[in-house]
Amino acid sequence: MSLKFKFYSLIFILHGALLTGAYAYLPDEKMVFFVVELFLALSLWLFFVLTKKIFAPLESIAIFQTILKEQEFSSRFSQTGNNELDGLLGSFNYMLDQLYAERHRLGDKQGMLQKLMDALPLSVMVLDYDDKLSQLNPAACKLFGLNENQPAFIDQPLRVIKHPLISQLESLELGQSKLLSDHQGKRYRCHRSRFTDRGFDRQFVIVQELTDELKSSEKKTYDKLIRVMSHEVNNTIAASSSVLRSCLYYSDQIESDERSDFETAIKVVIERSDNLNHFMQEYAKVVRLPEPTLESCNLYHLLLAHQRLLADQLTQANITLSLPQDGDQISNISADKKQMEQVLLNILHNAIESIGSDGQISVQFRGNQQGLTVKFIDSGAGITRDNQQDLFTPFFTTKAEGQGIGLMLTSEILNAHQFEFSLQNRIDRQGACFEIIFNMVGS
Repeated sequence: MSLKFKFYSLIFILHGALLTGAYAYLPDEKMVFFVVELFLALSLWLFFVLTKKIFAPLESIAIFQTILKEQEFSSRFSQTGNNELDGLLGSFNYMLDQLYAERHRLGDKQGMLQKLMDALPLSVMVLDYDDKLSQLNPAACKLFGLNENQPAFIDQPLRVIKHPLISQLESLELGQSKLLSDHQGKRYRCHRSRFTDRGFDRQFVIVQELTDELKSSEKKTYDKLIRVMSHEVNNTIAASSSVLRSCLYYSDQIESDERSDFETAIKVVIERSDNLNHFMQEYAKVVRLPEPTLESCNLYHLLLAHQRLLADQLTQANITLSLPQDGDQISNISADKKQMEQVLLNILHNAIESIGSDGQISVQFRGNQQGLTVKFIDSGAGITRDNQQDLFTPFFTTKAEGQGIGLMLTSEILNAHQFEFSLQNRIDRQGACFEIIFNMVGS
């Protein structure tokens, strides 16, 4: 029940009571009763007029509240001729003018910001006050494989996006910038920050892919380093080995009781020199890697050859290497055969070393019109979260005597062929999975 209704009810009750009293006490005084009726009628009319004026500001305030609620800032109040009321309506109109202008300014800014976000090559994710996704630009949708026309991820936490980078982004602290990697060896500079929106803090995350730039910079650096090292070491080894082998010809001139120690020492130094030479040759493979010469080759046949090559090592470690039975029919690819042999050998060696002993390696083929997907699944220890960040990084290794060449060379070859690849832990059980997507050719 409104205040206006209550006030009108009170007026009717009071005037009704006065009229009833006049009728009861003045039954014979017709003239006086008529005057009283006239007075009550004028009083009632006056009360209606005054009440309307009294409640006019309240009605205007109610209309103003409705306008604010519906955000119809283009509406305006007309002047009534009442000075007191017109002053209030003038204030309302002024506020509506300011709100209308502010909406235009905000709309222009929002439109400009939206155009900037759409044009940015960086991936931008904006969170709301509850740290849920409120906006992603096209670059972010492309990076995470989302359909920007069907934003089912809006008003959802970051983890609804199924991408290996998301868990790392969630752990980013406010104001922190960090270089992150995914299971494909791609690297990203990620930054989490905040801005103030209508008095409340909101966060946003920026992701910039640096894979090509970093790989180019790294390659130039290690190319130059390896070339300098290889040149100096090989020249030294060649001269040293020649001198040492010549020394062996003079062993007959040494007394027989010391001759064996002399020959053993010289042979040990020669062996160490040869190992160092082999060590540098392994590094030089990465620098001297030629452009792939594409030809039709059968992956299944290459894997069979490696299975025979590694048979003794697999038997000693009690590791089973299983190949797909129908692999021969769907495994023709276009690639450099020698380079692909090196890739397969590196992957199998890594799987064997990860298992150690008593395990299995399963190779799975899945072919379609787009290409051939090959998975190398092992039952080894898997990849730790810290090591996941450094996979495919030049010279990174977790082995005590490793050189960091295997994955580095593998990634170089696969990138040169433009084959997609990834290395990550298995979701359902222990171990890791190296996956490669090959381009197929007609058999």
